[in-house]
Amino acid sequence: MLIDYAAITHQGHVRKNNEDAYLVSAMDGEEPCVNELKPLPDICQRGLLVAVADGMGGAAAGEVASREGLASLALYLFGHWGRSLDRRPTDKDLFRALKGAAEEASEAVIRYAHTDRAVRGMGSTLTAGVIWNHHLHLCQVGDSRAYLLRQGRLHQLTVDQTLVHQMIQSGYITAEEARNHPQRTMITQALGCPLPVKAELGHVALRRGDRLLVCSDGLHSELEHDQIESTLQLGCPLKRTLEVLLEKALAHGGRDNITAVLLSLDDAAFPPPRSGEPVQVLSPDLPSPGNGFLSRLSHFFSSSS
Repeated sequence: MLIDYAAITHQGHVRKNNEDAYLVSAMDGEEPCVNELKPLPDICQRGLLVAVADGMGGAAAGEVASREGLASLALYLFGHWGRSLDRRPTDKDLFRALKGAAEEASEAVIRYAHTDRAVRGMGSTLTAGVIWNHHLHLCQVGDSRAYLLRQGRLHQLTVDQTLVHQMIQSGYITAEEARNHPQRTMITQALGCPLPVKAELGHVALRRGDRLLVCSDGLHSELEHDQIESTLQLGCPLKRTLEVLLEKALAHGGRDNITAVLLSLDDAAFPPPRSGEPVQVLSPDLPSPGNGFLSRLSHFFSSSS
């Protein structure tokens, strides 16, 4: 699988420690290593996992939550997807594994918190994707994001699970008002939530030449959509592109931890892009996890804690 990738993480100008974490791992048996990049095998039959998590809880708690969440996610996926003996797996099988992995990751954060009173109440966002069968299969919890650059245009693939996004959808505030809303950091879903986690799932067809960016809100909250797009359009090496994005986010305040993973999908096995083809994130044919706006407001976390 000819996929190049790079990652970067920084505590920012304000935070005392870095509570973000990232993971890139082949689903064919490679031991997952959080915040460490390893060379990929030539063939990833069960796909490639990429994920970013933004921990919450203060002190060392957020750092523990993000790392525990990602490690648990990867181990569950390896056991329930990567080691599957089914020779003809389907997208639905992968979505079931992703849903179960998010739930297990949330439970892992809760179990850890129960063993250590000092970290009780910690939580984490999760944006994860498995690249398999020429598609990106997404799992979203919280407000970290996934973007896709195709033929010079940047597309946001995930939807923030936040209080202000729900308010925009319901017409209470505008998108412009949301940027400076005092509760803009409140997320409605998180790993470690005492309520069952409700991960949003989706998949998008990938094309040769695509660039996939997965990042924490420390990046996208400091930079406008077009600033991220124009930086990716420069076509610099992946590591340098991430360094430029980091420099810009720090110059705009760097008020949170900043983490990003960038992948270039140049494998000839990916179909070439077609002119005018839309980038569509489709929902899987699984029971809907959503319970409506009002029930989602019954519990929320501050992603800035």
